[in-house]
Amino acid sequence: MTEQNNQAPKTDEGADLVAEVRDFIATRKLLNLASLAEDGQPHASTAPFLAADGNFYLYVSDLSEHAANLKANSKASVIFNADEADTKQAFARLRVTFNVAASLIERDGEAWRNRIEQLREKFGPVMDHLKDLEDFNLFELKPSAGRYVKGFGRAYALEGLEKQVALHLKDGHKEKKSDAA
Repeated sequence: MTEQNNQAPKTDEGADLVAEVRDFIATRKLLNLASLAEDGQPHASTAPFLAADGNFYLYVSDLSEHAANLKANSKASVIFNADEADTKQAFARLRVTFNVAASLIERDGEAWRNRIEQLREKFGPVMDHLKDLEDFNLFELKPSAGRYVKGFGRAYALEGLEKQVALHLKDGHKEKKSDAA
């Protein structure tokens, strides 16, 4: 059996689904972040973000718990949710999750200046003030394994934000067998 046959089949919708994920993320201003404190305790938070070049960017203060966590442990997870008002069934809410690896972008370098300008385009003049605050840092979050859930029986595994791969997850839900035989 070839290695390719051992993998879940790629859906012929792969490229379209990845484009759909990117389009959905582009409508969001905030991401929910799960980071790990130095003692290993999880911490959930929300932050404004920029999606660019297949990565996510956060400009956050050292006063925030998630900034300290990302400096101490690069492993984190992000989730993007459809608005609750647009969700008819809470159990089938549209959502996208990714595992991410966080790294700091050097302040005042070319990459930093480019991303700060893109953040200004997205969030407006507030960035003119925030960019001068020394306690703020720019983090790059590189996504890896992810999941796109469009509803019941419509979950897809993703390989990052830019790879044109989406695998339909078909196995999983199983009904309890009746005790009476």
